[in-house]
Formats: sequence, C-alpha cells, structure tokens
Amino acid sequence: MQINQKWVNVTIVTPNGQLRKNLLITGDHITAIIDPDTSTSGDWKVIDGGGHIVFPGMIDLLQHGFDLNFYTDPKPGCVANSSELLPAFGVTGFLPSIMSMPPNEMPQTLSDLSRQCSEAQGARAIGVHSEGPCFSLAGAHNPKNLLLPSVSLADKMLEATLGKLKAVTIAPELDGAEAFIKHMKKSNVSVHLGHSAALPDNITRYVSWGIDAVTHMYDALPSMPPDGTGVQVFSLPDALIAEPGLALGLICDGIHAHPKLVKLLAQLPSDRLFLETDSVKYAGREGARFEPYPGYWVTSAKGDAVRDENGLLCGSSLTSHEAMLNYMSFSGKDLTRASIATSLVPAKILGMDHEVGSIEAGKLADFIILDAKTLSIKSTYVGGKLVYEHN
Repeated sequence: MQINQKWVNVTIVTPNGQLRKNLLITGDHITAIIDPDTSTSGDWKVIDGGGHIVFPGMIDLLQHGFDLNFYTDPKPGCVANSSELLPAFGVTGFLPSIMSMPPNEMPQTLSDLSRQCSEAQGARAIGVHSEGPCFSLAGAHNPKNLLLPSVSLADKMLEATLGKLKAVTIAPELDGAEAFIKHMKKSNVSVHLGHSAALPDNITRYVSWGIDAVTHMYDALPSMPPDGTGVQVFSLPDALIAEPGLALGLICDGIHAHPKLVKLLAQLPSDRLFLETDSVKYAGREGARFEPYPGYWVTSAKGDAVRDENGLLCGSSLTSHEAMLNYMSFSGKDLTRASIATSLVPAKILGMDHEVGSIEAGKLADFIILDAKTLSIKSTYVGGKLVYEHN
C-alpha cells in the first residue's frame, strides 16, 4: 500500500537553491514541491521535519570497500552489508568497484559483484565500476595485473557483469583504447580517464572517443616538470580542466588533492565536479592493516588515508558525508553546490539524472535529513522508505 508523505517545516536543497517549502512523496517518488500555504487533500501523512534540511541522497561512483567489506575480494553478502551501512553516511546509491585483478579471476569477481547488487536493501547498489585493468600508471594497483585494452576484453567484462557494468577507468593513451572505449560507450558504460600518463595535447581526441569523466583528479595523473624556458608547462591536469564536457572526480579528503586545489576546481561550472570516495576496507570505522593483494600491505587510518609501507596512497578512509563537509569547508560553497557535486553530477554521469540525483518532482525519493545547525545526518530515505535513523 502506498503512503503519501507530506514533509513540512523543512528546507529543501534543490539544484536551483534552497527552498522553504513542503515536499510531497507518493510511494517511492517525489510528487511535488509546494508552498507551505498550499492546501492538499486529507490523505497525506504529515511529517514535521523540525526545521531541518532535506538533501539529495549521495551517489558514490568509486568505492572499493566499506567497513569490513572489500569488493575486489567479494565475500558473500558484502554488497548487501555495505548497502545497509552506507545510509548512515548519507549514501543512497553506490558502485562497488574492483581494482586491477589477475585476468583469470576478474570475470568471476565481476560476475559475483553484479549478482550481489540485486541483494541491496538499503542504499542502491546501482552497478559495478572496474577501476582498471588498462592503466599506464599502476599506482597502488598490482602492476602484474595490468592489461592492454581490446574489444575482446570489453566483451568479457560486459558478459561477466550481466548489464551491471556502469563505469570503467582506463588510460586512453594505450594501444587499443579507442576501440575499447567506443565499444563500452555503445553498451552505455561510463568511461573515466585515470592512472594515465597521456600527453596533454591528446586529451581532446580521447574525449571525442567517449570519455566522460576523470577518476580521482590529480591522483595518478602526473603534471609536467618545468622545462627551463620560463614558460608555464601545459600539463595533463590542465588539459583535463580545459575540456568543458568532462566531469572531474575528486577524493575530497584534503590529502589526495590539496584543499586549495578543491577550491580551484569549485570555481568551474557546477556540472564539472563530482565527489567520489575511492574508499577501501575499513572506511567508516577505525582503521587497520590489511592486504589488498598478496604481499602488498596497507594501513587504513580513520580521518587520514590508506597508505602502504612506503607511504604511497592506496585509496581513502573517507565517507561521503565527510567528503561533502570537506568540500564546503575547502571551497566555501553552499549546500546547493555541494548537492550537485555529491548527487546530481554522479547521476548525470550514469545517465540516471532523470531518476535520481536531486530533489525534484518525478524523481525517486532518495534523500537524507540533515540537522540544520550541525549538518549531521538524522535519517536517510531510499524510495521514500526510512533506511537509517540516528538514535
């Protein structure tokens, strides 16, 4: 039985500003945003929001793990468990993501994760993100697992994921990348540039192949050293910023990208920037030492990052709520701009902005209630259903 909800005494964060209005929800969809003095029929359940804030549910496009879960090694039920835990941190949609894996193991892992997405009961497990294996720069990935892109590799990944492959990160300068990217785009997969040593002057061409986003801006995307002439060198990050249609992913912990770089990127048009956690195992809880792949040990530190024994970054311990607060602190932007970065741009990248990503009539009722004073999370709703409430 559908329940009609009428949220009153709230401030609603929309892409066009913050509105002191009432929110109407029918079943799992938003029906309308109306003025408080607009009359409605008597079959609405009135919910007093206590003066708090209705903020769109956050969508994390790059998440390698959370709590005790690590998706490159997907234990049964791990996606469902993360789905239950993530709403406490403002997440209503996420892509469980894998690192570069041994070629003989990757298809089964992708298949397992794809099947587990259907088990999610809290935050929506929208699909799978394969970060790699087609990289020029391994970073914290196992260099033994890197592969050249090809149409046959794309087909193996698509077949394994049963239509659930939603994003893939690739270094587009590799031989075979053009055919791989175009094949993925035909299958409605979002293609992200990452772990790349591409020459800056080639970026426009790569974008024309179908690249629509950048994975963790500034991280594993090297800049050029000064050439001794006194002329400012045009680097890969500069070239990515210069592409008007390219959305730039940002791990907003103040470590992967300096807070001043966050402030710089925030000056771009609002549709250019999105937040992603790149979180790994132990995110959302106290950190610990663990092994992402055999022989490679890293340590997660809550409030810091994940680093290996040489200090190299290996993902983050960040939560989406922390990233949102950091973004506002570093950039000086308001809740409206934060909501576009946490929710609307990720939805657009996936081609789902007609369904999710903002508080607008006709969209799914995925939202969080933020305390008006502290911006802490009081409750989270997915499809109009309460999935988390702070005690």
